Amino acid sequence: MKRLVVTLALAASSVSALSDDGWVSVGSTQVVAPASSEPVVTPDQSPILAPSANPGGDLLTELMLQVEQMKTEIASLRGQLEEQQAKVRRMEASQQDRYLDLDSRISALTLAPPAVNSQEVTQAEADNNDGEALPPAGEAYKSAMQLVRDKKFSEAREAFDSFAENYAGNALAVNAIYWAGEVSMVEGKLDVAEARFRTVKEDHSGHSKAADASYKLAVVLDKSGKKAESKALLQEVISQYAGKSDSTVSLAQAYLKKMQGTSE
Repeated sequence: MKRLVVTLALAASSVSALSDDGWVSVGSTQVVAPASSEPVVTPDQSPILAPSANPGGDLLTELMLQVEQMKTEIASLRGQLEEQQAKVRRMEASQQDRYLDLDSRISALTLAPPAVNSQEVTQAEADNNDGEALPPAGEAYKSAMQLVRDKKFSEAREAFDSFAENYAGNALAVNAIYWAGEVSMVEGKLDVAEARFRTVKEDHSGHSKAADASYKLAVVLDKSGKKAESKALLQEVISQYAGKSDSTVSLAQAYLKKMQGTSE
């Protein structure tokens, strides 16, 4: 009897110790009662991990980095676009300056056209090489100028060249040569423009268009890369035509100043 009591006491003590460690005996199965954040394990199961405290943190960080990378790429593309736009604006401004200069000269000519007596037609004006009658000089000249106003520059250049050849003795022949140079310059035909302006400057130095032709020749030389010759000619225009053609002298001074500023 005493031995049975001791055995029961020992069994109760063992059960109590197991209960203190978190084990509860139910039949033949043992279940762990988790007392910490360690994985819960049963004999026939894999470990069950507790969920993370911030499951979307890594994904959010990655998205933020991608957004920043896209912002950088967009800023780079925007910079390239602005650079191209600036180049286009400079090209447009340069072309616009040419048109404005040409338009101003056409307007001045229109407001104060040179006197032309259409009745005074020489024999050279009356017949061309084919023996066909030519129109009066004044009418032919106005037709050429209209082509310029219509911005038909190639046709205008040909009309002015034809006028200078067919009406060589007319007072407007030198003007036609000059305007052939102007429209050639707008077309970008710098070699043709140089030849026309040089003809007026050297062969008709006493003509009213000589100053303008000299200035324009200097501009063409600059655009053709002949910087030294251009600067020398601009200085010549400034000294030679001071008090005679002040507007042309002012243009020459401004252009020379721009060239000197660019070379510094």
